[in-house]
Amino acid sequence: MGIDLTVEDLGIEDDDHEGIWPDHVSVVEAFLSVATQWRMVGLADGRSMATGLDYGGVKAGLELAEIEVTPAFWADLQLIELGARRAMNERT
Repeated sequence: MGIDLTVEDLGIEDDDHEGIWPDHVSVVEAFLSVATQWRMVGLADGRSMATGLDYGGVKAGLELAEIEVTPAFWADLQLIELGARRAMNERT
């Protein structure tokens, strides 16, 4: 998946965090910086399903972006991953 988004792409200005609580902007930015690091599996019907982020790729991406990851920050990132995975795997 070729997603390359920033918080600005979501229409969020530094002083206007409508839709994202200010305390969560940094973790959303971190997630968006590694949003291409999904592990995908092919299904028998030709579709693909996200199984989760590739944590090795995520670690490298966060380190290269010089984003400090604490255990609490990691837990927040995993919550975003969970929601994104559910949304990506919704079947119509």
